[in-house]
Amino acid sequence: MAGHERQDEQFVPYVDRDIASHRVKAVGFRVYNDAELQKLCVKQLHDSDTFDCLGHATSGGLYDLELGTFIF
Repeated sequence: MAGHERQDEQFVPYVDRDIASHRVKAVGFRVYNDAELQKLCVKQLHDSDTFDCLGHATSGGLYDLELGTFIF
């Protein structure tokens, strides 16, 4: 295990056997044209309320979760 040795001891990674693991079977990439990119990148905001009564972001509001995550 070249590169994983610490002085005279060998590095052994911790593996929790109770945690399910998955392998990636495929990864795909593509190039979008201008119209597709415009459609993916535009979100109409139509709700003037930013948060509901429970403090959750409203759909169609300024903090709509479809716009991505926000750190407060």
